[in-house]
Amino acid sequence: MSQIIDFPFISLDGHIKDSDGKIDFHTPDEEIMEFVNERHAAFSNHIYEESTYEIMKWWEDPLEMDSMPEVFQEYTPLWQKTHKTVISKKLSGLDPAQYTVWPELTADALSELKQNASGDIIIGGSDLTIATLSFGLLDRIDLMTVPVILGGGESFFGKIPRTELKLLETHRFSKGWIFSSYEVLK
Repeated sequence: MSQIIDFPFISLDGHIKDSDGKIDFHTPDEEIMEFVNERHAAFSNHIYEESTYEIMKWWEDPLEMDSMPEVFQEYTPLWQKTHKTVISKKLSGLDPAQYTVWPELTADALSELKQNASGDIIIGGSDLTIATLSFGLLDRIDLMTVPVILGGGESFFGKIPRTELKLLETHRFSKGWIFSSYEVLK
């Protein structure tokens, strides 16, 4: 059966956005992007909060992609081949071959998607993490920690309830980034 995986990029002090709402502190280099590509190859579905969708939709038709390193170009078809579900009460008109819009995330809908998915499901957004944990459906947290202290911003962990985890894997990158994969103990 498919797994539901959260894959946040966070600062050392646990923020997913800086105090200005920016995410430029976690721009990957080629080594990290190659690792991300390997991970994303297993995903058949993405579930996004609307704000995450607004960031990620850039990959629909990336500008200046030809001038980017090949490893970044390789991410585009990985992202484009996955079906995206966006949690939004106002978005409409998205290509139904690529997108489904749910007005809210429910345990039943998420459970059905998990049962029918052809690969793993990645979620994007701390509110989705909280909901998926509360439904008992989050299987893994793959955490990419960036060696920077932001001193403020949007906290990834701030609203997440106590959750017991089991470390599955770690990987250290030359840039000092650390990947840690955790099984969510239920």
